[in-house]
Amino acid sequence: MKMLCSGNPAHITVASAVKKYFPSAEFASRATGYDLRFWDPGSETYFREQIINYNVFVNSSFICGGGQLSLLEATHEAWTKASISGHIVNIGSTSEHLGVTDNRAKDNVYGKYSIQKRALRDRSLQLNGLNNIKTTHIIAGGLNDGLSGHENWLDLTQVAKTIAWVIEHPCLIPLIEIQANLFKTE
Repeated sequence: MKMLCSGNPAHITVASAVKKYFPSAEFASRATGYDLRFWDPGSETYFREQIINYNVFVNSSFICGGGQLSLLEATHEAWTKASISGHIVNIGSTSEHLGVTDNRAKDNVYGKYSIQKRALRDRSLQLNGLNNIKTTHIIAGGLNDGLSGHENWLDLTQVAKTIAWVIEHPCLIPLIEIQANLFKTE
């Protein structure tokens, strides 16, 4: 398995947990020479040229303007063209469950975020198993990113363990959701 994960593992993100759990994983972020927004000429071409060197892609960084969806599409297209049987793991959010009547979704930024995560999920589900490429969408709720008040939220290690389980599983796992157990008693 050769894994590429979007995100900077130096920050407290899913990428940092992936780095701990998968020490041989490599990372795509501005810090490693990638512009995953695809704003600059050649940045998408560069990504497509590099992604064919991997057979697992963890699409973990939210990139405004539909960036995660673009990464899913670019990876699937490049792997199909190169006849690579791989696995794309997309990291979603429980904000996907926000409907149009939820007051939090009416916030301009949060509303767009939830729409983009739903689009990523839906496209991931459409592509799962197509051209010998597995896609899994992990809905992760309340990630403990080290900020005050997030201490009891989902430990990022649990996300990495879920990624490992999904990748190693022989079946197609199109969708899975994990959340912190905020009701646990000790």
